[in-house]
Amino acid sequence: MSTPATIIDLLDAVRIRAASLAEAKQRYAAELAPDFNLVDHLRNNEVALSRYLGLLLDTNGVHGQGELFLRGLLQRLGQPGFEPQDLLRVELEQRTHSGRFLDIYLEFRGGVIGIENKPWAADQDKQLEDYARFLQLSARGGQWLLVYACNWEPSEASLNPAQREALEQTGNFLRLDFLQIAEWLDDSACHTRAPKVRLFVEALSAYVRQQINGEIDVSEAEQIKAVILQKPEHLEAALKVALSIDQVKSQLLTEFHRALAQALEAHGLELVWKEQLLMRGQKYAGFGVKLHPAHQLQLCFEFGDVRLNSLEWGICRNDETIHVNEIDAETIAQAMEVAFGPGYRSLPWWPWYPGTGTRDSVLHESERDWATSAEPWVRIQDDSEQGLVSRIVQLALKTQHALAGVHDAMCLHPER
Repeated sequence: MSTPATIIDLLDAVRIRAASLAEAKQRYAAELAPDFNLVDHLRNNEVALSRYLGLLLDTNGVHGQGELFLRGLLQRLGQPGFEPQDLLRVELEQRTHSGRFLDIYLEFRGGVIGIENKPWAADQDKQLEDYARFLQLSARGGQWLLVYACNWEPSEASLNPAQREALEQTGNFLRLDFLQIAEWLDDSACHTRAPKVRLFVEALSAYVRQQINGEIDVSEAEQIKAVILQKPEHLEAALKVALSIDQVKSQLLTEFHRALAQALEAHGLELVWKEQLLMRGQKYAGFGVKLHPAHQLQLCFEFGDVRLNSLEWGICRNDETIHVNEIDAETIAQAMEVAFGPGYRSLPWWPWYPGTGTRDSVLHESERDWATSAEPWVRIQDDSEQGLVSRIVQLALKTQHALAGVHDAMCLHPER
């Protein structure tokens, strides 16, 4: 039977093994560069990711591997009507009839495939409905498929459930998660003949797994597994620790709630806390900061997926009864872009949320997935300027200052 001493022994063993791995990485960094990933140092936002995938899917692309990548993806999509040899062209940012831009557009002799790439950003209002309509018209009676590349379900505002069900039954809509995309890249890399292309595909897969799927470093996971399986008492202790993790996270959330509320109150700001959703780890759980008592919009932090994953921030309405008009949304977006840089909107909920680069300057990538990363939980207890509480307060104050000149738009007065 495991005891507190056994659990401490396990945790110490894991800590020591992890420290040894970190030391080994540092020692052999010059020869092996274990933490270096090519894609991390290239453009790595949503647009760049679409470009990399589009490059691979082009059968006449500079990768020189012909139909390899497209064939592998089509096999995963399970659409026998599309064949690699029938590909006519690959377009990025294909403009639709409604003025939107579809990330990847594949035109075949017998139909079309559109891929909407959503590694991080939220859907916009009726976005997928518009893409489906565009692809149906573009197919001109031929076969068509809308692929939603995302780790979570599309919002009902983007594609209502009834229409989605109908499109899935007719074979016109498919959600493809980034685990499947990583597996496709890994399998393709095994058959890639050009070494430098294989290196790129492997790096892209590693980037998808770590930066989008939140997977931990494989070598570190193997070391932890070795420690747990080393002794029967270690295994028992590890299972008991695992059973306690939810309670630990619950306590940390309570501490975070209290500390953040107090810190914001000291600056005259009000914390809005979705207690039940957060404690249950439900999709769209989160919290917000009310910057002024009269505002109908607030600074929001929201988890786009279950288990407190895919955290995003931006300006959103207080509740679903509030209507955000285009004029106010544009006014707010312009003010936020002056302070924070380019962003997006997803009405009716979000008048503005940041682009990837802007978001990452405030919210570190390792702090977005709370189910798989230890970083946010450690930062909750950090009372320094690098701690989560301090950075959120500073972001709130900067946002308050940025929106000071657009008070009427934040209040959404009926006469506007």
